[in-house]
Amino acid sequence: MKEQDASQFNPENYELPLKGHVYCKILFDEVFLPILKERFPDVLPRLSAGVIGVGSDVLGADDELSRDHDWGPSKCQLLLSEQDIVKYGSSISQALEAAIPDEFLGVDTAKLGPKTIRINTIDAVYRGFHESAYPPVTIEEWAAADDNHLCYAASGFVLYDPSDALSGRISAFQKAYYPADIWKWKIASDLWGIWHNGDYNSSYRLAKRGDGIGLLIGQGAFVEGTLRLLCLLNRRFPVYWKWLHWQAQSLPKWVDIIEPSLKKLESANNHAARGEIIHTICESIREILHKMDLLPDTAWRNFMGSQEITLQIESTRVKELIREEEPHLYVW
Repeated sequence: MKEQDASQFNPENYELPLKGHVYCKILFDEVFLPILKERFPDVLPRLSAGVIGVGSDVLGADDELSRDHDWGPSKCQLLLSEQDIVKYGSSISQALEAAIPDEFLGVDTAKLGPKTIRINTIDAVYRGFHESAYPPVTIEEWAAADDNHLCYAASGFVLYDPSDALSGRISAFQKAYYPADIWKWKIASDLWGIWHNGDYNSSYRLAKRGDGIGLLIGQGAFVEGTLRLLCLLNRRFPVYWKWLHWQAQSLPKWVDIIEPSLKKLESANNHAARGEIIHTICESIREILHKMDLLPDTAWRNFMGSQEITLQIESTRVKELIREEEPHLYVW
């Protein structure tokens, strides 16, 4: 197939390099939609299309280095009912796959892998990575849910959705969040990890011993826990570690307090300095927790105050789960 003209695309109107969801939107509007209107008009009112599932492009975090995981046409996912998939699915996918240009918007589609258009139900897509088509409801469901999967379920981009079926599903996950006692459990869990990996072992042991390799291990776990905690304190679902810093930079609160210290930690060139910076970050976290009325003061405390947070939990069932799964937090 010849190169697509894409005459409606004006690079001056978009951030470059082009984001995957923008690429898919233009591809859908200019290539796929005309075919669907001509050959499958009856299905259009029931059709949804979106960039959903997992991957940096679902978050809008993708760049030129993120194009090796179904980035491009294959991420333009079509969503239909089971009945419509049986009746139209194979014909639609074949027609659209044949129409994908060899080059589109300056991207060589042949280098992106097989030109595959996936057609599925909305429920099946969410069950494929979240295990449930809808947000958790019960305490047990919330306790078992994966933070990263919830983050992706609350993300994504709608390309076409006349029935609002896909928009409604994404919105349902965006409106849902951990019940208060599950939220406090997660905060306490990350605080304990921040203490263990940072304030206790990295600052006061590994740095003073001069164990640089051990300090790197502890520092990495400490930074991940700190960024996870910032997401939780902003009532966001923390994403997979590779994108945590990217996610944290868009948080509305507290990141401006922690980010300068993280930058210093990044460039610190000796063990003692890294240990002191980690200690400073822990002090900042205690200040944030105090401002949020989660701790009564900013004084140093063992386990970063994680057990004090746990004591605020009221649900008997959540207490039982903590005793079973994280007994180091159990203080009743």
